[in-house]
Formats: sequence, structure tokens, C-alpha cells
Amino acid sequence: MNQIQADQSQPALRQGRGLLGKKVLGLAFFGLFVLSGCASTHLVAGETTDEGMASATRDVGIDHLSQGRTAMAIRKLREAQGLDPSDPVTYLSLGEAYRRKGLLQEAEIELIEALRLSDDPSDFNYQETLLNLSVLYIQMERYEDSIERAQTLVTDPTFSSPWRALTNKGWAEFKLGRYGAARASFDEALDFHPRYAPAHLNLGILDQKEHLFLPALNHYEQAAEAGRMAPNALAEANYRMAEVYVSLGNRGKAIEHFNVALDRSPYGPWGEQSRSYLELLR
Repeated sequence: MNQIQADQSQPALRQGRGLLGKKVLGLAFFGLFVLSGCASTHLVAGETTDEGMASATRDVGIDHLSQGRTAMAIRKLREAQGLDPSDPVTYLSLGEAYRRKGLLQEAEIELIEALRLSDDPSDFNYQETLLNLSVLYIQMERYEDSIERAQTLVTDPTFSSPWRALTNKGWAEFKLGRYGAARASFDEALDFHPRYAPAHLNLGILDQKEHLFLPALNHYEQAAEAGRMAPNALAEANYRMAEVYVSLGNRGKAIEHFNVALDRSPYGPWGEQSRSYLELLR
């Protein structure tokens, strides 16, 4: 199956105290999380020297994470925790770093603490932490827990992007075999955001599972054309399109999309699987 097609998510970390609180994405699946932005070392009004150093150190850690330097991010974020153990953005960022390293139990501890420190359910960091937890629980195969966290956001009128939570919820429902509920969640996500690539990708997977090949192709194409997918997710969309074309007996189109998948992510899982398929088809 695919990586977690939650907010990839790719769907991941966005807003909070300090300049780089905005960089913590809420992820999407599968891998799904991309952090961006630059670090800042400036003090803001009201911060003590220690708090300013903690914020600067945290921001450096977030920048490392955005560049894929996960081990360095963990070191800096731990250092920031030591300087200021009350900043929820640091715990949220460290939880995401642990998740990327596959340290899922450690990630959960950090995210739960981020919730405790962001005690207002309408606080942006609280909401983003719930979103990250919903993704983490999918990775841990705790699907009911994932649905519960996502549903909290879906019903929260202050949450500004319910399509992200609905996509996470739908993927957990899909993994539980509740295909009707999953389809309803993905459709509702697209009602909010018609060009949301992860929801289209997941609907394509669901359609393909149910042998609805033409609708699956339509959703994969919309996902690929949305223009905001990470290379690995774009590779997956093309790989899955190629699989559908194999099922339809269209060898030429299958080869075309396997080649695109290989080009987009030559060393990722979808690129590797595409390379193996191409060896069989040529």
C-alpha cells in the first residue's frame, strides 16, 4: 500500500510561538510532512535571553528537519527543550522528527506533551498536534485512535483546513476495511478543497481496490496535476496509474507512467517498483 496519504503529506507543522512555529506541518501519509522556512536568531519583545536562545535553537532544529537532516534536528530540538521546556512547538517538532526516524513511541510522548502545553483546543499548535497524532496512529496501526483525533478536528469550527483531517480519517477507515465510510470522508474533503491531491490519490486507491479503473485513473490524474505533491507522492500516483493501465491491457501507457514514477523518485519505493515492472514489460 501507499505511504500515509494524510495531509501529506503530505500533508505538515504550521503556526505557534516564534517565527518558525509556522513551519511545523500536521502529515501527510504517508511521508507525508514537509517543513519549510529559514531559522531565525532574533529575540522578540518579552523574551528573556534564555527564551530567545531556546527559540533560536528550536528554529535551527526545524530548519534541519526541513532539509531532511533528521538526526541533527533531534539534537537541536532536544537542546531547545533543555533551554525552554514549556514551548509546545519544540515538542511538536521533535515528535515529527522522531516519527520520521521511525521512533513512534518516542514521537507519541512528545506530541502528547505538546497537547498538554497547548492547553487551548482552539490554539493552532494544539490543532496541528492532533493532526500529527492522527497520522502517527495510522503508522502505529492504531486506526481507531487516528479516527478519534481526526474527528475532533473535523467537528471543530475553529479548525481552518478540515479537508486535511478528513483525509487522515478516510485513510484510517480504509485501512479498517470501511470502504463506504472512507469514500464519504474523501468526498467530503474534496467538497472543502476540490484540488486536494492526497484525497484524490486516496480515492484513486479506493477505486482501484474496487476495480473501478476509469474513476481511479481520473483521481490519480487530478492528484498528479494538482502541482503540490512531493516527488515520492507524485511517483506513487504515476505508479498506480501504470498499474491500472496494466490491468486494462494498455502496455504503452503503463510503460509511460512507470517511467515517470522512476524519474520522479528513482531511489524511492515507487521508483524501485517501477524499475522492476519496466524490466518485465520491455
